[in-house]
Amino acid sequence: MAHWTRCKKPASILMTAVLFLGVGTGMFGSGSARAAAEAAADTATKTAAETVADQTGAASAERTRFLQLYDQIKDPANGYFSAEGIPYHSVETLMSEAPNYGHMTTSEAYSYWMWLEVLYGYYTEDWSALEEAWDNMEEYIIPVNEGDGKEEQPTMNYYNPNSPATYAAEYPQPDRYPSELTGQYAGGKDPLDAELKKTYGNNQTYLMHWLLDVDNWYGFGNLLNPKHTAAYVNTFQRGEQESVWEAIPHPSQDDKSFGKSGEGFMSLFTKENQAPAAQWRYTNATDADARAVQAMYWAKELGYDNEEYLDKAKKMGDYLRYGMYDKYFQEIGSAADGSPTPGNGKNASHYLMAWYTSWGGGLGNGANWAWRIGASHAHQGYQNVVASYALSDPDGGLIPESPTAGQDWDTSLKRQLEFYTWLQSTEGAIAGGATNSWGGAYKAYPAGTSTFYGMAYDSAPVYHDPPSNNWFGMQAWPVERIAELYYILASNGDTSSENFQMTKQVIDKWIDWSMDYMFVDSRPVSDAEGYYLDEQGQRVLGGQDPQIATVEAPGELWIPGNLEWQGQPETWNGFDNYTGNPDLHVVTKDPGQDFGVVGSYIKALTFYAAGTKAENGKYTELGEQAEKLAKNMLDASWNYNDGIGITKPEPRNDYYRYFKKEIYFPAGWSGKYGQGNTIPGTNTVPSDPSKGGNGVYIGYSDLLPEIKNDPDWKYLEEKYNTSWNPQTEKWEDGKPEFTYHRFWSQVDMATAYAEYDRLINGGGGPGEPTAPKAPTKLKAEAGDTQVSLSWSKPAGADNFTVKRATVSGGPYTEIATVTNAVYLDLDVVNDQTYYYVVSASNEIGASPDSAEVSATPTEKPKPVEGDLKLKYQTNDSNPNDNHIRAQFKIVNNGKETVNLSDVKFRYYFTIDGDKAQEFHCDYAVVGSGNVKGTFVKLDESAEGADYYLEVSFGSGAGSLAPGADSGEIQVRFNKMDWSNYSETDDFSYDPTKTSYTEWERVPLYVNDTLVWGLEP
Repeated sequence: MAHWTRCKKPASILMTAVLFLGVGTGMFGSGSARAAAEAAADTATKTAAETVADQTGAASAERTRFLQLYDQIKDPANGYFSAEGIPYHSVETLMSEAPNYGHMTTSEAYSYWMWLEVLYGYYTEDWSALEEAWDNMEEYIIPVNEGDGKEEQPTMNYYNPNSPATYAAEYPQPDRYPSELTGQYAGGKDPLDAELKKTYGNNQTYLMHWLLDVDNWYGFGNLLNPKHTAAYVNTFQRGEQESVWEAIPHPSQDDKSFGKSGEGFMSLFTKENQAPAAQWRYTNATDADARAVQAMYWAKELGYDNEEYLDKAKKMGDYLRYGMYDKYFQEIGSAADGSPTPGNGKNASHYLMAWYTSWGGGLGNGANWAWRIGASHAHQGYQNVVASYALSDPDGGLIPESPTAGQDWDTSLKRQLEFYTWLQSTEGAIAGGATNSWGGAYKAYPAGTSTFYGMAYDSAPVYHDPPSNNWFGMQAWPVERIAELYYILASNGDTSSENFQMTKQVIDKWIDWSMDYMFVDSRPVSDAEGYYLDEQGQRVLGGQDPQIATVEAPGELWIPGNLEWQGQPETWNGFDNYTGNPDLHVVTKDPGQDFGVVGSYIKALTFYAAGTKAENGKYTELGEQAEKLAKNMLDASWNYNDGIGITKPEPRNDYYRYFKKEIYFPAGWSGKYGQGNTIPGTNTVPSDPSKGGNGVYIGYSDLLPEIKNDPDWKYLEEKYNTSWNPQTEKWEDGKPEFTYHRFWSQVDMATAYAEYDRLINGGGGPGEPTAPKAPTKLKAEAGDTQVSLSWSKPAGADNFTVKRATVSGGPYTEIATVTNAVYLDLDVVNDQTYYYVVSASNEIGASPDSAEVSATPTEKPKPVEGDLKLKYQTNDSNPNDNHIRAQFKIVNNGKETVNLSDVKFRYYFTIDGDKAQEFHCDYAVVGSGNVKGTFVKLDESAEGADYYLEVSFGSGAGSLAPGADSGEIQVRFNKMDWSNYSETDDFSYDPTKTSYTEWERVPLYVNDTLVWGLEP
């Protein structure tokens, strides 16, 4: 049970910053916007709000507030966007988070921009802003040639998927770098490259690079596209302990103009036996691209139907599968003993969303090389079950074009739900994650380490400064997506599958736990170290239904800031054997007011409440509590709108590190930085030998001297000089305070208002429900005497009426009323065209009809039956390796003898990268020399086939008497370059047939006439 309305009093509040790849705390900002905020409060435009009011009349408070926040974010005077239309990480500039300057941006910000425009499109039916956002993303942060002739991955075509990258170990401290490129562990094989090339014509990765210097503040410039001011940069490259305070920002396109002479910046990170070559390199944060796909799923569900942009989301999802792979494509679980095995096919896939993927290649003449890596570490906070659903389920509507993508994402969906179940603590919070490379160096797992599909449990995957799973935002972000999936599955009537059971169990338990630490109109009591206290003044150290002391605080709201972890989960052995993790516990800490996290948390509550209603027909008791808490938090949050956005001043305990020397450079390294300074320069201190390095440290402003020109630098410097005590390491006269307007944080709040209005208010105001809009995305798929219909469910719809006609435009006859957005019409005949529309209704009324679709059912082709039959078996259980193997027998059930030289059979498959092929007969009772194979390319591709292998027999093979069979014929074939096939969708492939079985999908011919079986 939740106790978020109780009132008690805090002793003090401890706030800490979270600084790591792709994530800011969502809590911090700068004073330079204060005057602007006061002015903007009076003059902020209401264009979007006025537009929707004109269209719809009265609206709920939540809808109105969404549109007001939308206008505040999009108002040029408020400073959220650059001159190139790129969303800044923050309106303010002096900050140190994942980006260490406010006017940078991340792929995270772009993905939130998509979500903002999706909900604006929902309210206005104007989707142009969504498309403009995607176009901007494609132009500036997806490093592809978007039509301007500038190649931003110029040598990716040289990539060799059989040798993706050279191994270099990761180390715990930045001081241990550069890491030597030893190649100690040979890379596994990349199974995706061939099918992506075949699908899209090239292998240029369609993913966002995670970090963009929007205004070229670092000064490196955009080497490959100089007309862009925004430049690709990177930071974290030196192990799990490297925080933003220790990172060295550097260009992603490095021709050695900056950095060490003849070496650029590469020699800070990796060591070679020669000078490093000029190169480009990009890094993707998987959670951001998955969020962009998630946003496009909701766009499709809410009425958007431009296939051009939906196809772009599918393509992004296709390439996002690289986030499922071990860093060096090592077999999952093989390194448990410290001896990894190179992967061959998809056994290197953990099917989770890893922390990143990276790819790169050479620059300049002779740069005929490229590389790619995945990541071995999977954090629970990066998983996205909604994107996985959208990319795998036909109802999700975004299955990518590559042959194996849908199945990969289907596997990933289940694997992610298992991951969350495995990581859920006794109380309900979700623990850190898992790694396939202990210590980043494939070390043997410590004895007793819990595992998940062979990967080792890690309470803080990837980064330790601060620990990567301590921030409460890493709870709200991913679990909000689980709440969405719960709502989606329940709305679709899927309430019995194992996926639904895992989803429901995780979200029920998490909501119940989290609500115990949420407070509106009251303030929780905590001690100097951030621990919640009970009425007796004792620390609350976990457990169920904690009783936390509070004090009245009208208009305030408080959420947790951080978590501490104890124990580990049990080794995963399937959902049926899950016991609740009695030895995994969480301590909840540090009450704060992080509005980005508040927005995400409100959405989790909202989708959860709506999901309980979709599942049960009414809110459950916990669902009703969640809905009320969401409403109260939304109302309280609006009190903090300063005219530019929803925020408040935030104490920054960590900002003493601006003045600490802790950025490591190895001895002898010196170079030129983009801001005109020499690094490390002369203002250095010796490095700490205990951290394993031999070099020097410099401070923040030594590396980035332009920071001293920031309008808030003098305030911070004065505060440091008058308040920070280096002996006690405390701010003794108050911490520095900043007010930040982070882009992602404002979007999280804006979309929280919109989602509450859409899901709880039904898209209208309280007490003013409306009839639903017409269903969109109606699709009809014809079968044999049946037509399958599906459509997108509009908000507020309770049921749907399916109507059919035999003439386009009607008149239509109502044939069914259903509650789910699918229908199978079995009352049809073959070769007749049928026309369908669907309307939605609720207690208020019915919508107009959807757009019309048509379908013509046809009879399925039937296999030819004859006296000759073919039996097939295979032990080739890996569908993604570099050969295809099968065994056959031909059986004569007729009354006449048949010469085998008159007989042929055809095995249909997809080549997955058109290359020359070779055939082998490994064994045949009739003599392998009497068996021949010929490859034939189809004039037009068919279902599961663009080639067939035709097997024929020489005269020495003899004949088949009545009742006889040919005996076993073992064949194998491969491409001449030994690249992989993808057999999953091949017409003639069936891995379940491991003993000889009649298989009509390998048809037989006598004198070139089909006598048995089925062609595609």
